[in-house]
Amino acid sequence: MLYSGEEYTGKKVLVAMSGRIDSAVAALLLKKQGMDVIGLAIVTNPNDQFSEDKFAPRCHVTNLDQIKDLCDSLKIPFYATDAKAIFADKVIDPLISARLSATANTSCFNCTRLKMRVLYEKMLALKADYMATGHYCKIQKNLKSNEFFIHSNNDPNSDQSYLLSSVEPLHLKKLLLPLGELTKIDVQKLAHKFNLQVTPSKDGAGFCFREKESYLNFAKNRVPKSLMKEGQVKNVDTELFHGDHQGIIEHYIGEKNLKLKGVNPADPDLEIVGYEFHSGTLLIGSKKNLTHSGFQMVHLRLGQGLDKKKPIHCYLKTKYGGDFVKCNLYFKNNDSAFIETEKPLYPLIEGESFVIFDK
Repeated sequence: MLYSGEEYTGKKVLVAMSGRIDSAVAALLLKKQGMDVIGLAIVTNPNDQFSEDKFAPRCHVTNLDQIKDLCDSLKIPFYATDAKAIFADKVIDPLISARLSATANTSCFNCTRLKMRVLYEKMLALKADYMATGHYCKIQKNLKSNEFFIHSNNDPNSDQSYLLSSVEPLHLKKLLLPLGELTKIDVQKLAHKFNLQVTPSKDGAGFCFREKESYLNFAKNRVPKSLMKEGQVKNVDTELFHGDHQGIIEHYIGEKNLKLKGVNPADPDLEIVGYEFHSGTLLIGSKKNLTHSGFQMVHLRLGQGLDKKKPIHCYLKTKYGGDFVKCNLYFKNNDSAFIETEKPLYPLIEGESFVIFDK
């Protein structure tokens, strides 16, 4: 979406900069459309926290000097803010808790909300009018309710509306998304045309903090040894035990290609499907154990104006792929609902976050 005209010309906008192509092109477009642009790098992790760069989050800031040089080339001011402490509190601690309880990893949602909060606070401190990021989705306003909400990008291969769906309405009101109407290919062409010296964005497939190498360093420093106990491995399909595991913190629900003592790692039909807390037993089995066509959803967040007296037909999206799954949503009390999907959903893990699209 392009921001031009008197409403935005000359206004000050704070852009979250990672040093990668998306945020760089977002800053470039806003500047070319007459806005007073400021670049901000949000540092959430030290570089030595990860054994290899591939295990770091996709939005991880690795080189502040590079981002400063990029801002200098764009002729915009550059700031950096240290958010490591709040990131550990709002993202890492919940991630480790989820690993210990064998529930879903929602770190990408938590991280996005946190960074929007930091960006908003810095926007106020720098007396900027707006804030912006390089995400590929749009913001629209409901003229009846005056609510701001996320709308998907026209290109499903570029769309990141799923990731921004949990951003607070207060932040959406001040958020600009200049790549909302563009595709990743469009952005690559713009970066080449204007000779932007940037790092390519990481592959958008998958989600952050999935491999144990990406979070074990955090866990070892924050989890008591009593909570990292070893235990047995049980096949729920055969009721047979298959040796031992070194602790649930080393694994996650849905993990395949198992490397467990007594378990054949070449067996493609086995994956981790659960965890018995009282005995410390790790449960393995076939994918059918994580495949369901209905589930209870709690903490449901929806816009105003929906008729909750009858079911609605909608589409569900998960972090595991780009497919939109047709479903029916049956409203219940206390911001909860029952979801019934047209086809079985896999993997369905307790504590997962889903996004609902109306069409």
